[in-house]
Amino acid sequence: MLRLLPNRARRNYAGGRNLDAWEKLPRPADGQMPEDWLASTTPASSTGLPPVENEGLGRVADAAGNTHLLTALFAANGDFFLGKKHLERHGPQLGYLAKLLDSSMRLHTQAHPTREFARERLGKPWGKLESYVILGTRPGVPGYLRLGFQRAPSKSEWREIIRAQDIARMDACFDPIPVSLGETWLVPGGMPHALGPGLLLLEVQEPSDLVVRCEFEREGLVVPPDARYMGRDLDFCLEVFDYTQRTPAEIRNRCRLEPRIAASDDAREEAVLVPWARTQCFEVRRLRARKNFRWEPSGLARLVIVTSGSGVLRCGGVACEVSAGVRLFLAAAAGCVEVSVAGAGGTLEMLCCQAEPGDFD
Repeated sequence: MLRLLPNRARRNYAGGRNLDAWEKLPRPADGQMPEDWLASTTPASSTGLPPVENEGLGRVADAAGNTHLLTALFAANGDFFLGKKHLERHGPQLGYLAKLLDSSMRLHTQAHPTREFARERLGKPWGKLESYVILGTRPGVPGYLRLGFQRAPSKSEWREIIRAQDIARMDACFDPIPVSLGETWLVPGGMPHALGPGLLLLEVQEPSDLVVRCEFEREGLVVPPDARYMGRDLDFCLEVFDYTQRTPAEIRNRCRLEPRIAASDDAREEAVLVPWARTQCFEVRRLRARKNFRWEPSGLARLVIVTSGSGVLRCGGVACEVSAGVRLFLAAAAGCVEVSVAGAGGTLEMLCCQAEPGDFD
């Protein structure tokens, strides 16, 4: 059981105040590091910005205070940390990319290639299907997504809108799709989208940083030319987009995922939020502990994010006090985890991500 160090990445949008608060920084504030990449083995692409060595790669500290990249630990001892089945499928990589995002502004409208497009046209193994678990909204800011075309342009019209940066025409293609605390959304590759302002969420996606950006400036933040079209040109990138027109109701039916209760008793409830069958890449589950219990994961490596409550997790002789914002990596060979919930009548809630389908035993 490894406690992850903060791993903030630079982006072309502002936010991060809530992540500062989770890290217990003395003066939480928004800035241009609004994401924390969790146990990542995927480098961050910060095209147009000065290079930062190993940006995006997850780190942990040992008992002596020495810092280690997870990529190095996985390469040296993959059987223990990831498990044999995982190594055969993914090699010494996590197999997905998980981030905490905290936006103070609406993000630039963008789209990501599908896995098929990435493999056939870009020579890359992964596209960028995404999932969002909504963890919070800022006071007074209605939570919403820009998701899919509600008034779809033709490909030539979309080309002209992007080329001219005609933001009024671009905005007219979309309606805001309201989102609420606790909801889970799936964003397929090719679908144009943007996060609304004031959203705190867990994003779990295919392990790539491929993006086509349609807006080049928002609130004074400019996307550098080299970061707009994946190193290609606009005509090539127009093929990435899904031009299907869908109403907000159709988007909700297609993209909002309902939780499925996998198990429930007086001590805990386990729900599948993002099933592996919908991604063929990762699965996201929610574990709500109401009483102390022994959690015996079934030999899968798991990323764990504590979202509410407090308590203690004990594994392999190591005890870790946890509260909202704590991120852990559970090795495939970790074995039983003893979960203790703080306070009578309290609930400890955790989100768990994994690269393989499976059940908690």
